[in-house]
Amino acid sequence: MCAIARQHRIDNSDEPTPIQLTFGGALGPRFTSRAEVNRRAKAATPTHAPSEHLVRVGQLHLFDCERDWTRLPPDENLPALTGQSQAMIEAMRAFARERRWDHTTTTLSVRTLTVLLRWIGAEMPIREADIRALRPLRRNLDKGTGNRAIAFLAAHDLLVPDPTTTASELWVTTHVDQYPDHFATEIHAWVQAMRGQGRRRRKPRSWKLIRNHLYAVRPLLNTWSTRHRSLRDVTEDQILDGVRQVTGSASYHRLLGLRSIFGILKAERILPSDPTRAVTNSRAVPLPTPLRDDQLRGLIERAEDPRAQLIVALVAVHALNVEEIRSLRMDLLDNHAGTLTVVRPRGRTRILYLDDLTQTLIGRWLRHRHAMWPASPNPHLLISSYGAHAANTPPQAALTITTTFRRLGLQSHRVRSDRILHEATTTEDPILLIRLFGITVPTAMHYLHAAHPAPIVRR
Repeated sequence: MCAIARQHRIDNSDEPTPIQLTFGGALGPRFTSRAEVNRRAKAATPTHAPSEHLVRVGQLHLFDCERDWTRLPPDENLPALTGQSQAMIEAMRAFARERRWDHTTTTLSVRTLTVLLRWIGAEMPIREADIRALRPLRRNLDKGTGNRAIAFLAAHDLLVPDPTTTASELWVTTHVDQYPDHFATEIHAWVQAMRGQGRRRRKPRSWKLIRNHLYAVRPLLNTWSTRHRSLRDVTEDQILDGVRQVTGSASYHRLLGLRSIFGILKAERILPSDPTRAVTNSRAVPLPTPLRDDQLRGLIERAEDPRAQLIVALVAVHALNVEEIRSLRMDLLDNHAGTLTVVRPRGRTRILYLDDLTQTLIGRWLRHRHAMWPASPNPHLLISSYGAHAANTPPQAALTITTTFRRLGLQSHRVRSDRILHEATTTEDPILLIRLFGITVPTAMHYLHAAHPAPIVRR
């Protein structure tokens, strides 16, 4: 490096200097690197005081409200960590090492916790809703890192969990609240009665069934809510017109939903009459049809990863439906006996006797699961990165299962139907189908009629 250039760069001197050349590279003079400049600037930055918004022990709440993170300053301007908060950050790093999180996951999870503790502190438990509300406002904070922070705080008794609410319940309450007041009051009364909390004693129905009914009739309710002040103003002709707007199974399910709403509200003495009583709608139940050989050839091998391959095998070999796959648990797998117990609704169970292929795929998936999430507390057999460390240990999302088949150009219910139909072609005994697949008597007879159609008698 030229000595004159070095002198002008460092000394800012204009005095004439004899021209002199010196060595460059490893033997030349070193200028301050960018990393060193940043380190010195950071060291010269004044230390911020602790937050004025720390939640102290014994502090009482006047009322509950959502925390507004939009006014949160950038990370470099956040308040300083207290000693207790710094100890929690170190505990988080140890928590991550025990679970063998990778460097990126650990860094982002610690960053999420750091933002929370700088602003709120570590003296009192943090609401789960506050953690989830922070994620959309910070870059690089995804759902997974938020869940890991939630799991860490739950393990240290520093979390106030959200009330347990299923996706179906949240969908129902959200959509019902969108209607005008009087309409919403009547629909809420129907929902409460379906949940067994009405005037008359009823068996509580699932939120999923309520959602299905409401989803089927929602277009009609949207229209009627703009024309009428109450459901009592809806006429039989409007019911019939609404049912005829769609065809096939959509028309059938729409009438089922309307009958449920108007029938229950009449029984609850909210409506004077039931306009759906005289409306009928029959549907033809199609017989199951087999899939083509080219659709099934190499189906498991075409799945993209161990989880997808196991999902395909559970449907194509054992004819499990989506909800049964989601309910599979680690503690119900018996590798020694080669069985897997499936928990079904209303306390029923079904025992799968695993073939060699399924056992191989389960072993491959378990090794993959242990490599990805070795310390996951989730008891379900199939999990994702979202549910591996979520505090509520959710099952595998149904969308993941349906997407697995969609990428193969199929639908899960078609593959399941093909498996049962193939077995029905080898027997005429419905008891065998009932024991093998855990289906009902009418369903077994339905598949037998499709596999062994009665001959047409010509007269």
